[in-house]
Amino acid sequence: MRVAYATMIYRSLLPADAVTRLHNMGVDYYELSYDNFLNRRGQEDALLEDTQASLKRQGLSPSSVHLPYDKQTLDMLAQGKEGAFTRMIRWMRAAREMGASIAVIHTLPLRHSDEAVAANISALSRLAREARDLGLTLAVENRLEGDIVGSTVDELIKIAGSVEGLRLCVDIGHLNVNSKDPPEEISKVAEAGLIAEVHAHDNDGYSDDHMPPMTGTVDWFRVAGSLVHFDGQLTYEVSCSGLEAKCNNYVRLIKMVNKSVFG
Repeated sequence: MRVAYATMIYRSLLPADAVTRLHNMGVDYYELSYDNFLNRRGQEDALLEDTQASLKRQGLSPSSVHLPYDKQTLDMLAQGKEGAFTRMIRWMRAAREMGASIAVIHTLPLRHSDEAVAANISALSRLAREARDLGLTLAVENRLEGDIVGSTVDELIKIAGSVEGLRLCVDIGHLNVNSKDPPEEISKVAEAGLIAEVHAHDNDGYSDDHMPPMTGTVDWFRVAGSLVHFDGQLTYEVSCSGLEAKCNNYVRLIKMVNKSVFG
């Protein structure tokens, strides 16, 4: 199992600077978080190019990239707007050029219905095809919002079963907020052979806090048991902003917990 850290653990830093900091903290694998781009929307294209150039100079590559998840873009995807597809494809091309092998995406912001499932299958089919052509694995993540299609693993398995090459990113924190038992849900996806990535973070069962593991209510030892045969990527998607000394300590804490829980 490959263990990665999402750059949102240095949320205040520019994307390339966050990767550099993780590298300097002894981390080998990184997920480039959309969160590091959030407050710089008008500069997105330039920032993607600068990130690629900076990482190339340093000989560093993300193993995965989280695609944009802002509601406006996902709404446009649901409406079939070409501009939204162009933006996602541009991100996937940048991800591949940086050396990533996985691109994570959220489902469309539509309420549970057969029509919503069909809309997701349609949009994700096109994006998964583009990802395959680039040599990327597209992994769709379970949603936080309980009333939105894709918040349950069963729905994601159904969608992935209808989209060639689509895999799943199981978000443990989202499952915990939605009162789903993470080890049980992980086992479902594992049995289906669909997990590409797991997002690991903790919370109190009510808020999507993206806290370090062992600081909330998730039973991490049971999670580890459900992942005993998993050979994909486990990404610690923990959020930290502000004092870098605090964020450095989050990285150190996660390393200790990872060694204790996963060995």
